[in-house]
Amino acid sequence: MKGRLNDQPLAELIREISSKGLSGTLRLEHERAQTAVYFDNGKVIYAASNLRTLRLREYLDKRGMGSSKDGAVLKNNQPDLDLAAALTASGTLKQKEIDSLLEILVRDVLRVALLWTEGVWEFDTRARLNDPVLVKADTLGLLREAAQRMPESFVSQRFRNPAEIVSRSAEFPQMSNFLSAESFVLSRLDKPIKMAELISLSGLPEPEAQRIIYGLTLSGLIEREYWQNAFRTESAKPGNEQTAAHIAPEAAITEPKQTTNWSAASIEDVDVDKFLQRLSKATSHYEVIELPPGAKTSEIKDAYYAMARRYHPDRFHLKSGTKLHAQISSAFARVTQAYETLMDPNTRAAYDNSLQRSQQMAASQKPKPDAVESVDPFKSETSADETEQGRAEYSFREGFGALEQGRIGAAVTHLANASRLEPQEARYRAYYGRALAANENTRRLAESEIQAAVKLEPSNAKFRIMLAELYVDLKFHRRAQTELDRALAIDPQNAMAHSLLRKLQKSRKVG
Repeated sequence: MKGRLNDQPLAELIREISSKGLSGTLRLEHERAQTAVYFDNGKVIYAASNLRTLRLREYLDKRGMGSSKDGAVLKNNQPDLDLAAALTASGTLKQKEIDSLLEILVRDVLRVALLWTEGVWEFDTRARLNDPVLVKADTLGLLREAAQRMPESFVSQRFRNPAEIVSRSAEFPQMSNFLSAESFVLSRLDKPIKMAELISLSGLPEPEAQRIIYGLTLSGLIEREYWQNAFRTESAKPGNEQTAAHIAPEAAITEPKQTTNWSAASIEDVDVDKFLQRLSKATSHYEVIELPPGAKTSEIKDAYYAMARRYHPDRFHLKSGTKLHAQISSAFARVTQAYETLMDPNTRAAYDNSLQRSQQMAASQKPKPDAVESVDPFKSETSADETEQGRAEYSFREGFGALEQGRIGAAVTHLANASRLEPQEARYRAYYGRALAANENTRRLAESEIQAAVKLEPSNAKFRIMLAELYVDLKFHRRAQTELDRALAIDPQNAMAHSLLRKLQKSRKVG
C-alpha cells in the first residue's frame, strides 16, 4: 500500500493504523529525507531517520555519553539499535539510560516527519523489526502537537464539509496535559453536532478552532463522521499466514552525503533568548514578524522564511522534552499564525479591521493627557494577563451587542471567546449561557454556563433570574420557582423576577 503525504499525512496514517491494529513498517520520503516507522498491533514501537542529526551517535555526542574507550564503536556507521546493544553489552551505558535516550530520539524523528505535507509513503505489513524493542512514543500527544504546527491551509483542507458530524469519543483516555482551548472544545461536545456548530461554540477564530479539532480527532478524543482512509482492511488479521520479512531498522534508508534541512543547523549560534523575549512583548502580527502594517506580501514571506531558518522548532530537536523547546514551539506557532493571516488578503483585511477597532476602543478608555505625545499604537506596557483580560472584555462587548441585536451566531462566538479567556468572570459565563439558550440544541450547555456564573457570584440576583428564564422555557417549573425565590430573597423588589414569577404562574395554570 502506498500513497502521497498531501493526501494522507503521517498523522492520519498513524491514527488509521492504530485504530485498525495493523502491524508492519511505514516508510516515508520527503525530498531527500527518509523515515521508517514500525508498528505492532497498531502501536508505534520504533522510528528511524536518515537525517544525520536524528541518529543515536549524535544524541550520545551532544549529551557527552559514551567514553573514549568506546570511540571505535561510536565511529562505526552501524544501525542505532546495534549501537545501543553494543554500548550496553560493554557496560558503557545502562539499559535504562539507552531506553530513555531512544524514547527521546523516536519522538524527535516523529516530530519532524509529522510536519511533512509533501512526499510519498509506503506501508508493508510483512516488514517487521528483528529487534525486541518497544519504545514509548506518546503518540497521542505528538499528534495533537503536530496539528498545532502544520500549515493552516493544509489543516483547513481536512475539513471540507461543515455539516460533518463530530462527537466525543466513547473511549475517552485519561489525560491531564490539555491546552485550555482543547478542554473548552471538548466541554462543548455533550452530544454529536455539526462541525460548523462546534467551531462557532468554541469562540475561536475558524483556523484556530480547526487546528484544535484536528488534533483532538487525530488522537481519538473526538470522532468525526468522515475520514479519508488509506487502507481498505478494517483490522489486523490474527494468525497472518504471510511470512514476515524481519528487517533492521535502518534497512532501505540511505543517509545522504549532505543535508540542507534546517534540522542539521547548529543551535549554538542562535540567539534564542532574544527571540523569545521579543515575541513575549509583541502585541500584533506585524510586531511578531517585525514589519510595519503596510508591508508587502513578498516582505512578509521573506521575513517568515528568515525566521524559519533560524528558529523553527525542528532545529532544536535535541532539546525536545525541555521547557526551552516548548517555549520555542509556542513562539514559532505565533510566527506561523502571523504569516498565514497576513499572507491571505481576506484574512489580513479582517485582522487589520479588528486591530483598528481594538486600538480605537483602547484609546477611548484612556484619559486624555494635557499634552499630546507621540505614541506607538503597536506597543503596550501592560502585562500578558492585562492583555488577555482586555481581549476578553472586547469579545464580551462584541458578543453582548450582537445578542442585543439578535445576531445569535455572532453572539455565541464572541461570548464563548470571552468565557474561554476568562472562565472565572461570571458575567461572561452568564451571557454566554443566555446566547446558547436561544438554540434548543445548546440549552443543556446554556444551563451549565449560567449555573457556573451563579456559582461564581451566588448573591447576584440577575444571574439567578437568567437561570429561571431558561427553566421556564424548558418547562422545569419547580427549578424555575426555586431560582426565583432565591433571586427575590436577594433583591425583593426586583421587577424582572416578579414579572417572570407571574409568567411562571400563568404557565402552570395553562399546563
